[in-house]
Amino acid sequence: MRILLPLILLVLSGCTPREVAQAQTPESTVVAGAPADSSYYRLASWNVRNLFDDVDDPYRDETPSTEEYQSKLRELAKVIGEVDADFIALQEVENLASLSEVNSLLGNPYPQVGLLEGNDQIRGIDVAFLSRLPVKEVVSHASLDLPLQDGDPQVHHFSRDCLEVRLDTEPSVVVLVNHFKSARGDSKKSARKRRAQAEGVLQVAEAIPSEEALFVVGDLNGRQDEWSLEPLFQRFQDPFAGLPPETRITHRYRHGGSALDHILLDPEAAQIASNARIWSEIAKDTSDHNPVSVELLISPAKEAAKRVWAESR
Repeated sequence: MRILLPLILLVLSGCTPREVAQAQTPESTVVAGAPADSSYYRLASWNVRNLFDDVDDPYRDETPSTEEYQSKLRELAKVIGEVDADFIALQEVENLASLSEVNSLLGNPYPQVGLLEGNDQIRGIDVAFLSRLPVKEVVSHASLDLPLQDGDPQVHHFSRDCLEVRLDTEPSVVVLVNHFKSARGDSKKSARKRRAQAEGVLQVAEAIPSEEALFVVGDLNGRQDEWSLEPLFQRFQDPFAGLPPETRITHRYRHGGSALDHILLDPEAAQIASNARIWSEIAKDTSDHNPVSVELLISPAKEAAKRVWAESR
């Protein structure tokens, strides 16, 4: 486990509360889960699909031309700007420089930027985040030994990381950012690895104090009814559970679509979360995944200082 320290601390930038007309938050939720001065803030997750820069490196990825790279950055900035989340978890980001360029194109609305170089030694893609909310702590679980699965001769690790991001809010919010193993190749083998990663997330979750609101987010590369993700959907609440299958599409492919991207809630998180949404139209020209989001009724403890959270492996 690695605890990341901020590399840069510069100027202060405030968090902008969001008034969300659509959010139907029961009165009991307001009383039980959030302080009286709370406002709505948006938490989102999105697999941006292959954000590689135009510099060739040893990883097995496609190096875009400078023109293609700049076009990708502009497209991502447009979508992220439309989602307008106060905290957005991102998957398939190559490096911190690319993430910072997206933020710059937006006018640097996110004072807190984070990315780790995780376990993906083939494509070099990582999990990351942008935040207008103050971040108190970032913890990597990339080196965690995952539970051994029947039929696997060796212990697995997270495909990229299970990145633990603790927000300085009331109530305290913890976001576990994930990007599980894809279903490509040996389907049984990949399912066992996703199962191991799901059980690993539970291990991480068990160490988090019960009074904190815990969100498990990211591209889990599996549907809610799959064996590989069963440990998570038995333990956490799914705010998208009421959506019909034809509208619960977060990943598009040649012959249809499915729900691979998730936001899961523990009981404390469920008290402050509402208005689950799949952004089904805005990203179709940029990624094969749709952003997903929920609204949180919380109160930031302080203004968000400008920080970069990063670590090389």
